[in-house]
Amino acid sequence: MKKLQLLLLEDNNEEANEIVTLLNINGYKVTSVKNTSEANKEIENKLFDVMILDIMINGKPDGISFAQKIHIEGNCIPFLFLTSIQSKTVFNQAKYTNPINYLLKPYNELELLYALELAIETHYHQSNSISQKVDNAVLCPEFLFVKKNKSVVKIDVASINYIEVDQKYCSLVCDNGNYLVKLSLTKIKSVLSNPDFKQVHRNYLINIKKIKEIYFEDNLIILNSNNKIPFSERFKASFRRDNPIFN
Repeated sequence: MKKLQLLLLEDNNEEANEIVTLLNINGYKVTSVKNTSEANKEIENKLFDVMILDIMINGKPDGISFAQKIHIEGNCIPFLFLTSIQSKTVFNQAKYTNPINYLLKPYNELELLYALELAIETHYHQSNSISQKVDNAVLCPEFLFVKKNKSVVKIDVASINYIEVDQKYCSLVCDNGNYLVKLSLTKIKSVLSNPDFKQVHRNYLINIKKIKEIYFEDNLIILNSNNKIPFSERFKASFRRDNPIFN
């Protein structure tokens, strides 16, 4: 389980410290920068999950310029603006950089936290996933973004042992816990798009790297975690064809 990496572009030390404190308490790992030069260096060396950008940096609308740059370069980090600028002209300039949100200072803490959750959901095109009361998640091919209590945490998809499907919900059983996702089996297979995950039963996907033993005659798969997964006749032939190492 990893904390979400967040880049904060804010030149006011007092405001930056307040935001960093709030986000640290709520499970984010924040890198705070005071200008676009520092911001550019950070995004070259780190993979960020989301960004908060002030617009006026040292008296200039450098927040917009930075957003334009990363948009042109195709750097697909979701971001939102947090600014005291209420000008319609500035807002029109800002919206063409495709921000997830545009928040005004002084900000409401819950509003900012909710906006960050929505940024992750919107970026991965999965609405109403991590803002529910139950532990839930947003999936991408490499990571699982999970709402856990007040925080959003990041889990490596490779840590998933298996996925059990029950109608519109999927239970993801991971090395470090279980998480519920409101997604159908078809959708979750599409989103994962990972060759390590194979369907072995109408209700189960398994991570083949987690297999300990297979009993073909008994229709049973045992994982390294000692979880026992049923193996349906329907999926045996395709499984053997795609994974000859298990024959």
